[in-house]
Amino acid sequence: MNLARGLRLVLVAGCLAAAPAFAAESPPPSISGPAVAWKFSTGQEVVAAPIVADGIVYCGSKGGGIFAIDAATGAQLWKTQMKFPVTSRAAVAGDLLCVECANTLFGLDRQTGQERWHFTARPYRPIASMDFTDYHRSSPVVADGVAYFGDDWGNLNGVRVADGTLAFQYTTATQRPIRATAAVHQGAVYFGDWEGEVYAVSLADRKLLWQHGLENRRDYYGAVVSDFVVAGGLVYFGAQHDVFAPLDCATGRPAWTFAEANHTYLPATPVIHEGRVIIATTIFTNSVLCLDQGKIAWAFKGEGIFFTKPVLHGSTLIVNSSQFGGPGGLYLLEAGTGKLVSQLRIEKASPSAPAVDDQRVYLGAGDGCIYALRLADLLTPAPSPREDKATSG
Repeated sequence: MNLARGLRLVLVAGCLAAAPAFAAESPPPSISGPAVAWKFSTGQEVVAAPIVADGIVYCGSKGGGIFAIDAATGAQLWKTQMKFPVTSRAAVAGDLLCVECANTLFGLDRQTGQERWHFTARPYRPIASMDFTDYHRSSPVVADGVAYFGDDWGNLNGVRVADGTLAFQYTTATQRPIRATAAVHQGAVYFGDWEGEVYAVSLADRKLLWQHGLENRRDYYGAVVSDFVVAGGLVYFGAQHDVFAPLDCATGRPAWTFAEANHTYLPATPVIHEGRVIIATTIFTNSVLCLDQGKIAWAFKGEGIFFTKPVLHGSTLIVNSSQFGGPGGLYLLEAGTGKLVSQLRIEKASPSAPAVDDQRVYLGAGDGCIYALRLADLLTPAPSPREDKATSG
């Protein structure tokens, strides 16, 4: 079904801020050109990743707003105002939208934005930022009627989406912030923390199955920050570290290891494609890498840092870069070869991440806007001002 049809702006006392059907005029666009179907201004930088479901785009912004936007037209359907910035990705659970904001998980009605419940891990002021690249908070992941998310105090929380009550909680020994987004697989939950520790915990009895510390961690970096991905008996994740090592789900031991020679960071969420894993780098190399058992199968050099969650559309990889408030890019690559299909410059880029449906790509930007880009236009190769920089390993 398409929930966007027949919806109107709804104001909820105490939660929603009055807003016009379209947001006010914004600064010069970060993304321009014929591929832009519409843009929607939230008022402040968007680092959260949008999601799209049933014809509606849901996304938060640093201004604290959660927006529901008609995917076809860019019209605002509703807005819910939070007290703190929203930097995590929302999750859909039936007719409910789960949103994390400042250690509180909210269950919002998808059609109206009305709050049904909220769960607060601890009633303390949140840690706004661990450092200047602490872009994203842990996003909720829904499995079997429970939404799992991490908080500032080392808790991996599981909240029943039916009523907002606590169903599961595991607290790490270090009680360090959990910024990573968990994965649930075959009765276990996998996640990592700011100290570079990775955990597997049984959902049945909340016992630690194994714990793995990242190898050769730098004293000042090593935080596990990406979504966790489980495939083929291995758990994959990105970290602010120059070593990438998928772990065996059963034992927590590395299946293989890739050490990046230039000592960059590898914080992007991994993408699995045809038995290989695609990761991305930040400073020094600014690249997208495809690894086959720890060996580079192909590499693509981009502009800016890839602190993001790439997505696949068929055999096309869609990935964006940012540059600490400066320009970045949106790249479409052949996932099998790394060959550039097309690219768009983002004048004021942010570490948001793309969402895609059959017609459009949706992306947040540093100018405070969410952009909808026509997929057909993006998939049409166009002359590029620079050469295709994919290289085989």
